[in-house]
Amino acid sequence: MTALALFGRVVARLAWPVRPGAFRLFLALMVFVHHFSSLDWGPAAVYAFFVLSGFWIETMWTTRYRHARQPYLTYMVSRVWRLAPVMVLVSLITMLLLPLVGVPMTTILGSNPLRLALSTLFLLGYTWLPYLPVGSAWSLDVEMQFYIVAPLLAVALATPKRGKVAILAAAMLCSLLSALTIDAYVLPRYIAFFMVGMTAAHLRWLPSERQVRVSAGLTVALVVGVIVSPWRGIVVGGAHPGPLFVYAPAFNIVLGVVVIPFAIATTRRPSDALDRMMADLSYIVYLQHWVAMQWFAQIKAPFVRRLAVAAASFALVLPASWLIWRFYDQPINRLRARWVASRMAPLPENRGEAQPAPASTTAAAPVTR
Repeated sequence: MTALALFGRVVARLAWPVRPGAFRLFLALMVFVHHFSSLDWGPAAVYAFFVLSGFWIETMWTTRYRHARQPYLTYMVSRVWRLAPVMVLVSLITMLLLPLVGVPMTTILGSNPLRLALSTLFLLGYTWLPYLPVGSAWSLDVEMQFYIVAPLLAVALATPKRGKVAILAAAMLCSLLSALTIDAYVLPRYIAFFMVGMTAAHLRWLPSERQVRVSAGLTVALVVGVIVSPWRGIVVGGAHPGPLFVYAPAFNIVLGVVVIPFAIATTRRPSDALDRMMADLSYIVYLQHWVAMQWFAQIKAPFVRRLAVAAASFALVLPASWLIWRFYDQPINRLRARWVASRMAPLPENRGEAQPAPASTTAAAPVTR
């Protein structure tokens, strides 16, 4: 398949992203556009990512990891192994390129070297660095916080129906109170989105076709309707946002909630090799576009030139992300998958007993972001 043909197939799937990988790449591109424009819809895309992460982690823990030898250790090593290699590589590339686009090296290396290295590798504490070389990676810190407690939350969900309702209500209250009192990227602020995904997986919720159409239609109608209305300042900010922009955070929460049925429905769609590639690319694009955005932000020129820089950024980031996936991420992920599979071998005392089937790559791929 030629590069042009591959690009055409990817674009065709993004036009109606109903498959899991296509939807994740669509969300990553929404964040990309968010950072290159005045449109403030990036947070809603991240909230959808959190919902999907909750769904897949619940699914993989209950069907796969909890049956492994030393299940929690296997699970945590697998999660770090899946995220860290790309994060480390993209961070190194970004730190080499940032001085070329005008960011001083003293700013880039403003953190303690050991602290920067450890938070980049293990993701925890990344948002607390004095300067984030890859600013979009703040959500990975939140993601890793969730991974640490997710197995405990999965156990808590194995309760009667009223218990599940109470847990979900407590998560929503926690997110609300945290949003009002905590000005930091910490798990309590976003726990409701993760728990919605986990609960959907636990209950095996399959949104109806009508719910999917309503979710997609209402999401588009909200965005387009606000943009063309007198209240466009809610979602259109830029360097000099108007007074209505104060409502942008609430608007993004509404969008993140409205899109949930569509997001969950994608998890039930078949995923082929192309879709799994798109799922993996979503994580790389999400990180890799940051340095291009920094280049774009440094340009103080007429709109036409800035538009050219934005177009060049898209043209460079997408193939660069594919190269990272093809020759770096994919081989490393195969090693991780083989290691996890080896941990699923029956223990000596259980030989001969039925073992759970390994989770398919369809479930594994979309977890990355």
